[in-house]
Amino acid sequence: MTGFLLISTSLIAMLGVALLVLARLEPGHPHISDWGWSHVLLALGLTLGVALAPPDLLSLRYQAQATVATACIIASLAFELAGAARYRGRIWRWARNAPLFGSLLGVILALALLNQHIAVVVAALVLAGGAWLAAFWLWRGGARSERFVAGCFIASGLVHLSGPALDPLARSIVTHILGTYVHVALAMALILLSVRRAHLETEQVNSRLRQLYEQSMQGLVVVQDGHAVYANPAALAMFGLDHLDGTTAIESVIAPADIESARARSAQLIGQRGGQIAWEGERYRSDGTAIYVRGTSSYFEWDGRAALLVLMLDDTERQRATEALRRQALHDELTDLPNRHAALARLAELTEPGSAGFALLSADLDRFQLVNESLGHETGDALLRAIADRLRGALPADAMLARLGEDQFLLLHPGIHDDAAALLAGQRLLALLNAPFTVGHRALYVHMSIGIARYPAHGQDGASLLHAADVAMHQAKLQAGAAAVAYQPGMAAGAGGLLEIEQALAAAIEQDEFQLDYQPKFAARSRLLVGFEALVRWQRPGRGRISPAEFIPAAERTGQIVALGALILRQAVQQLRAWTQRGLVALPVAVNVSPLQFEDAGFADWLLALVRAHGLPPELLEVEITETAAMTHMDRVLPQLARLREAGVGVAFDDFGTGQSSLTLLRRLPITTLKLDRSMVDPLPEASAGAVVHATCVLARSLGLTIVAEGVETEAQAAEVEALGCTQLQGWLLSKPLLAEAAGALLAPASSIV
Repeated sequence: MTGFLLISTSLIAMLGVALLVLARLEPGHPHISDWGWSHVLLALGLTLGVALAPPDLLSLRYQAQATVATACIIASLAFELAGAARYRGRIWRWARNAPLFGSLLGVILALALLNQHIAVVVAALVLAGGAWLAAFWLWRGGARSERFVAGCFIASGLVHLSGPALDPLARSIVTHILGTYVHVALAMALILLSVRRAHLETEQVNSRLRQLYEQSMQGLVVVQDGHAVYANPAALAMFGLDHLDGTTAIESVIAPADIESARARSAQLIGQRGGQIAWEGERYRSDGTAIYVRGTSSYFEWDGRAALLVLMLDDTERQRATEALRRQALHDELTDLPNRHAALARLAELTEPGSAGFALLSADLDRFQLVNESLGHETGDALLRAIADRLRGALPADAMLARLGEDQFLLLHPGIHDDAAALLAGQRLLALLNAPFTVGHRALYVHMSIGIARYPAHGQDGASLLHAADVAMHQAKLQAGAAAVAYQPGMAAGAGGLLEIEQALAAAIEQDEFQLDYQPKFAARSRLLVGFEALVRWQRPGRGRISPAEFIPAAERTGQIVALGALILRQAVQQLRAWTQRGLVALPVAVNVSPLQFEDAGFADWLLALVRAHGLPPELLEVEITETAAMTHMDRVLPQLARLREAGVGVAFDDFGTGQSSLTLLRRLPITTLKLDRSMVDPLPEASAGAVVHATCVLARSLGLTIVAEGVETEAQAAEVEALGCTQLQGWLLSKPLLAEAAGALLAPASSIV
């Protein structure tokens, strides 16, 4: 009997150990471990409480073994229920359930002290109830295999009840034979059920993974021994394949430039037997089409051998978009030439320390704006494209032609080390423009001004070289026709001086740093004072007087001549009023007016309001305008001159004789005075020069104009112009320009006029 019981409990224990081993193999299924411990503890309880129980029921040893055996059997029940609950996905908390089973153990042990038979009956009922509860959990909604296990739990409960029914101490051989068969069957069923569930879950996980990588848009390839042994549908579609035949070498789809890096990457991963490396590059489809791929390669074992798992994305479209954006950022959209950003980047590369010399040519089209204004911007754009195409096609391969702006191009020409070679390159560039450009149905001739700077002679970086080339280009603009000029150090100083004057003008106007000198005008023959011409001077703090030849052109270029002209007119009117307030007989003052001032349609009204505000008769003011200004801005100048003349303001035609259409303008303009330029007076008393002056005076007298000879510096010139018909003289012979105080001293007091 004892031997049989030991064999029975050993078999149950071994099946429990088998379940525990299976639990180690499937750590994600805790119910297997629970059922394993349930069988091991059951076997231990039966061994101590039945198989090896001492015959003396009242001995201390028996009581100790019975207590331990009872605890093991109650713990077995707890693990049995825990396994069933976890198998069904129920929440099982040991902290909450342990006190319950501890209480059951205490009740059974307490009953055993009073009546051992009653304790055995209660224990049998507890074990049977627990087995049937586990059976209920597994049976409800269970599959066939799960209901079979539930049946085993039901049978186990019946076996537990048979113990006290057949023997007061549950030692019946029938109970233990039935219990052995039932628990062996239960253990085997639990093993098979657990294996089946683990297998199904593994299949489910594998199915999900298979769906993920089969339906993934990311390409997945397994590479082994340099060949692709597996590729998911996305990878096959990416490379234009229907299937893998196992013979395709992976290097056949890699761009030649990337093969060495791919080999090194594979060797590193396989050598380390781990790791992951990201990469990107060009790959080829089966039809030879290039695609751009981003991917990662990692170590992988395939069929027990080293391999690479390669994950890939076709990044061709994004790469093309990136390239398009990069090209847009670095290329001129109109001409498809590199733009300013690309040129500056290339300049930075070429000017790195130790770089070879090169020439930088800044080329600007002459009078291109006239093409846009007269023929339209579409024609101008077409012309720029034609120029870019011709220049690009004729330049050396290592030269870079870029478009910097509207009509400015930049040429980076390597291999040039002296000015002679640089100028030759500039002349060749100009020669490319000799032939006309056919734009639509027109043949257009284009001229260009080129400034040349050399690295490293004229600058150590791109910014200084570009500045030097631009300075030289502006010097070329000053020459007649197309020209190429090499940079010289003195050019920058001159340009810097012009810039400095332009920048200082606005502050000088605001701070009223300008003053007027007054050059007297005298009547012919009598040499009596008849008026003044106001000449502006810049009294610059710390610099002294600045010649008008320096700041007037700068004011014209920057548009500040409008503010400066208004300041001059205000000062002249204020001085006239000051003379009259001192009781002097004021004489007319002539003031030069820029054509830019006439851009304001209200200029004439503003000037008349200024004169009236100072209480002066309009006849005391005379405006002087040059022939060039009148011709260029005739539509704006003519109406305003007429308005001034109508109000009584005198109008003088200045620098007569320097233009080509003066005689026609004399009839059209509402002028009162004709001023002969000093270039007509200087040659006098030569006969040919005198004939021109005489003819002019005859014409002016016939039109009723006052004739002023400017630049009279000798008595011979004075006598000649008087004889030829000039009515007024102005020049250093009679008086140099005077300060306002000195000019006022020439005026007679009003009280002296009878």
